[in-house]
Order: sequence, then C-alpha cells, then structure tokens
Amino acid sequence: MLAPLPHLTFVMGGRRGRAMTMAERTKDSGQKLEPDDASSRIATAHLAAEKGRGRGGSLKEPSVNTGSPVTESNGNSSAPFDQEDASSTASALDLQSNGQRKPTASKPSASFFPQSQSCSTVIGFTSPSSSHGQDGVGRANGYFSPASTVSGNLTEPRSYAPRVPGQLVADGSPPPKFDLGRAINDQQPDAVGLEQASVELPSQPPKAAGEGCSAELLNLINTPSGLPLLGTAMDPENFPFVEAPRTAQPMNFGVVKLKNIPFATNRAEVIALVGRNSKILKDSDEPVHIIMERVTSKTMDAYVEFINLDEAMKVVDKHHQNLTAGRPSRLGDRPIEVELSSQGNLLRDLFPLARGLIWDGATPYTKAFNPHFGWENFRGFISEEEMVMLIKHVEVPHRSPYSRDCPQRPYECLISTLKKFPWHATDRITLSQRHAMYSATERLLQVLSVKVKRGCNGLTTQLLTRLTNTALACPGFTPLMKDNISWLLSVPEGEQRFFGQPRFAHSWRHQYSLAPKPGTPLDVIEAKEGQQWYVAVIRKQTQRDMVSRPHVVRTEMQELGQQTDLYWGYFWAELGYGFGPHFDHMTLAQVAVAEFSAVERILSRALPHF
Repeated sequence: MLAPLPHLTFVMGGRRGRAMTMAERTKDSGQKLEPDDASSRIATAHLAAEKGRGRGGSLKEPSVNTGSPVTESNGNSSAPFDQEDASSTASALDLQSNGQRKPTASKPSASFFPQSQSCSTVIGFTSPSSSHGQDGVGRANGYFSPASTVSGNLTEPRSYAPRVPGQLVADGSPPPKFDLGRAINDQQPDAVGLEQASVELPSQPPKAAGEGCSAELLNLINTPSGLPLLGTAMDPENFPFVEAPRTAQPMNFGVVKLKNIPFATNRAEVIALVGRNSKILKDSDEPVHIIMERVTSKTMDAYVEFINLDEAMKVVDKHHQNLTAGRPSRLGDRPIEVELSSQGNLLRDLFPLARGLIWDGATPYTKAFNPHFGWENFRGFISEEEMVMLIKHVEVPHRSPYSRDCPQRPYECLISTLKKFPWHATDRITLSQRHAMYSATERLLQVLSVKVKRGCNGLTTQLLTRLTNTALACPGFTPLMKDNISWLLSVPEGEQRFFGQPRFAHSWRHQYSLAPKPGTPLDVIEAKEGQQWYVAVIRKQTQRDMVSRPHVVRTEMQELGQQTDLYWGYFWAELGYGFGPHFDHMTLAQVAVAEFSAVERILSRALPHF
C-alpha cells in the first residue's frame, strides 16, 4: 500500500515545479486521457482548429484504445504523440530518479501552450521591431511585445480577431470557423495607419512660423523677434487701415440734363432716349439720376453721366439736330429739353439745402461765414428731416401722390444720394448726418425687400440689388453698418469680401472712420491661428495697459467692457469718445484723427522703435 507513495509525491512535485504535459499525465497514471473537464476540451478544440489551418502547436492529441484514430472536425485523422517527445520526457524522468538532475521551474515553452485565435491573428498587426524580436530562450517572439518579453510578462496582447455573438460552448467541438484572411483585410487599414503613424509622424518637420501666411504678413514678421519696427508697421505700404470716406475722390464726368420730364419717367426710358450706343457710365456707377424733392416726392429734372465731356456733347448735338429737323425729343407724350450740364449743377440740384457752398465740379468749397444772413451759411449737405421724409414716402406711399405712379422713385433718389454724396469732404460731414443717411438706407432696404417678395408693381429684384450694392460700396458707411445691411439681406460672405468687408466686421463697433485698406490680406489685419497682427496686437496691448491701471479704474473698465465687444480690446478706452450732442456733432475728419492717433500710440507701446 505504501509503494505508490514516492510516485504520487513525484507527480505532485512535478505539478508544483512545472506544468505537466498531457503525455506525462497519461504515462504516470497508466490510464487513457479523457477530456473530463471544460478547459481540456476547449484546449483540444483550439489545437484541432489551428492544426487544420496550418498553425497548430507541437502538442498532439493521444490516441484512444479503440483501434481507430480519433476523427477531427475537419475530417483529418489525428496521430498519437511523437516518439521524440515521449523519449525526451522519459529521459527527463530517468535523470531525476537517478539524482543527476533536480527539477527546476524553467521558463515554459510557447509550444506547450495552446495558441488562441486572437494570439495568432494579432501576429499581422505587430510592428517590425517587435515581430522579429527574440526572447530569452532564443525563440521567435512574434506574439508578444518586447517590453512584455523582457519583463517576463507573457500576457496575451489585445485581441483584434473578429468576435462572434454568444460564448463558446464547452462541448469539445472546434470554435466557429471564420475567414481569418478577411478579418485581417478588414483591419488592415487601421493596422497600416497605426504603423505609418509610428513611423512617419516623428519624421514630419515642424511647421514654420510663417507657413500659410500671406507675403505681406511674412514681410512684417520676418525679424529675429517676430515683431517689426514701429516705422515698418506704420509705413503706408504695410499699414492696413485707411480713412474710408477719403477713398471717394471727386470725378468730373460729362453730364447731360433733361428738363420737363414726366412725373412717371423711369430709368429705362431715360437710357433709351440717349441711345444705346451712347457711352454712358456703366450700370454699377449709376449714370442716371432722376431728381426728386425729398419732402414732397415731386419729380424734377433728370441727369445722365457720360464717360467724358465729348460723349455728352455728341448726344446734345444729336438731339439739337432732331429738333431742327422737326423731330423734338420726347419722353412719353411730353417733349423735353436736352442740354449740356456739369457736375456742379447736378450736385446743386441733388442737395438743394447745401447753402453757403461753391461747387467747383464735384468739389465743394465753403463760403465765408455771414453773420447777417444766417440761412446762407453752410449747415450740411442734407438734413435729418429729409431722410425722415424719404422713409415716410415708402412706409405710407398712399400719402405721397407724386410717387404713386412711380413707386421706385424714393429708392432711386437714395441711390443717387449715396453715389453722389461728397464723402471726401470729411470736415463738413457730421456723425449725426451720416447716421441719418444710414438709418434711411436700412429702413428702405427692409421695406423694399418685403415688397419685392410680395410682388408689388414697379419694385423688382434688380432695384433691390442696385440699392444693396450701392449701400455696400458706399465709402461713408462703417464696416459695422455694412455688416448690418449684409445680415439684414443675407448677403453671402464672398460678396462681402468683394466690397472690402473684414472677416469679423460685426466686432468693429468703435471704428467710425477706420476701415480696411482695399487689397490688404485678411491675415495682416486680423488674428489667424498663431499669427497675430494689427487687430490682435492692439487688443493684447490694450489689455496689458488695462491690467497696469489702478484697481478702481481697472474694475470700472472691465465692467464697461462687458457691455461691448472686446475683439479690439480696450481700444474704445484709448479713444475716449464721449456721448451726447458733442459726439453727434463731431465730423468724420475729427474721429479719423482720434482713431489713427490711438492706433499709433498703441503700436508705439507694443512694437520696438529700433
């Protein structure tokens, strides 16, 4: 009874020393192997599936003493253990029993562990450095990363094999078949992306400081410190801001005057009268001006502008010849008079309340102040009352009998007013007068857009487009005013850029004369993802100035800043504009001096001088 004890002790010691193979268990117990537990059956199923796919381990299923080989799921017969494995196992047992070699806990071979589907599938996803590495015993370490091999951690890596719904039932059958090649192909883009990321990303050079910038911005930041000198930044070739009203220069075009026209005369009839071959100004310059008295909406005379004086004289001579031949020029049923005129007469009729002026072509000159006849002194080119009455003519047209037969007359009058207004005379235009013109423009656009949608007679989409383009091209309106009009009419962003609008025009709230210079790249004016220029420099410098002020002043400025847009920083505090009648009576020239001086002061604190 005590004879088998040494043998049992050896088996238990063998289990403690290393994992016993299935051959040793069979030889030791003298009984055939029975898949009596779920783990052994699953391992056998995995080995059978891998052997059928050509990746099986060295472990073979023992034969059963039934006289016939065991049939696998793929139809192939299995063989008993190799004689070489049995002889090596027997030699190991003999050495230990003779005392020549002691059992040690050696590192188990990978060939003795059943390889799972996930472990085999992940071979194709390992990087070249890890898949070709060698472990401590000299075997190929294609299944584990180098770090896990060195540390001795043989934990299976993350499985990238396709999963099947449900769990594998421990019934001794192989796992469900699936196309490993298809699984690898499905995952190959991800694997290639990971491999490329690990190889290519470190080789990408860092972006240059000026990459993606315009040439103008590169000329500014191409310095050791990344900041240009103050003189370079204020140079007219680099400075991106202009006084917008002064960009409108007076032009002395040839002018023809049409007298005694009918009240319902429209623009198309006037163009047909002068002839389609006559060289009038292009449509975007609005060559036809039908004068309307803004208070009563009564139609007066009409003017037509030509590219030069010679072309205007040709049209006048032609109509005089027709009159001599007994064919007077007519508009409708009424004969009219055609005569040569000038820009001065056109502007004098278009702005009848502009007293105390001498018009030299399109340039106005102010007369000396007359203390005895105050009504003869200059008070402005237009009055706020005129703009209010212009709005009333479109809001309640039934109260304007003269414009009832020609509903487009108030809109065309506003187009002529914006086009021919002497914006270059900034020292004689106040903020209140400009605001009155802007309010009238905004209101007329609102009413016209609604009536065009309704399909009112005489009001067309072409008229709405003409008025919109005239308002957006008006040099006297600020970027914020034009942005309001663009938002009101849903003007596309591309068209706004065509009219010189900045990228964030809605944030230009305190710029009453400052505007982007035409043709300046956007990244020179405004901040762009790591590149900062004029607006960003002004914003950051004013923020630094605000922080350096006393606590009471700083707190008050921060509270006021919450009520406005801080895209320009505290530029409004640098300007120091007040509120009330004094601010309303400031001229465009005065606000231009204040704004350009503030920009220069801020840049002088932010940029080096030498």
